[in-house]
Amino acid sequence: MSKEPINFYDFAQYFKDMGCNNALYLDGYVSRTYLPEQNWIQADGNFGVIIGVTSK
Repeated sequence: MSKEPINFYDFAQYFKDMGCNNALYLDGYVSRTYLPEQNWIQADGNFGVIIGVTSK
């Protein structure tokens, strides 16, 4: 999730630079983040679960 507006080119380039072959875009209108460690709590909607798997 980005706290600032971002365009699709920069979004894709970030993941490409990190070595990611696939990424998922979630619309900011319906997406929410719950990350209390960084004081980022958006509890004003329904949550779904996404599980990410990484390997190196």
